[in-house]
Amino acid sequence: MKALRSLLIFLCVLSLGGCGVLGMKGKQLIGQPAPDARLMLLDGTEFPLSAQQGRYGVLVFWATWCKHSKTAIAEYEELARRYSQRQDIDFYAISVDKNENFGTLKDRIKAQDLRTMTHIFSGNDTQDDAFLNYQGDSIPYAVVIDKQGIVRFVDSSISSLDEYLKLEFGS
Repeated sequence: MKALRSLLIFLCVLSLGGCGVLGMKGKQLIGQPAPDARLMLLDGTEFPLSAQQGRYGVLVFWATWCKHSKTAIAEYEELARRYSQRQDIDFYAISVDKNENFGTLKDRIKAQDLRTMTHIFSGNDTQDDAFLNYQGDSIPYAVVIDKQGIVRFVDSSISSLDEYLKLEFGS
């Protein structure tokens, strides 16, 4: 069943050219406990998302092969910088690139000066555990998890994320 779900998601992503507007699927997570996911930092260290409870987490799903992601990741970085002085919110950039694109990913992070967010990479492309568990059907998109581990926001619009964060934390 999981293999069939993964195949359908993969075909959907391919039909969108790899990126596009987020469908309604991920929005079903709002109000639900955040799904567990195996995450890895760029140095290969495992990163347990569940250990971040007590802090807000903004998960940003993106990929170097997605044209929309190139511009969007810079805008997400700007949001992360705006909130970087807060001790109760963290931004995580989750790359859904393949293993062979790891060098490209590191180059993009350096070239675009994406140093505020914590970078996560599995090398599994759209078969990424977090992408599947957070019901990704296109990229880029963002998910906000509150201090109690509940999903509070899912959307592909950076301006919507900005508005949500302003309401939650002030401007």
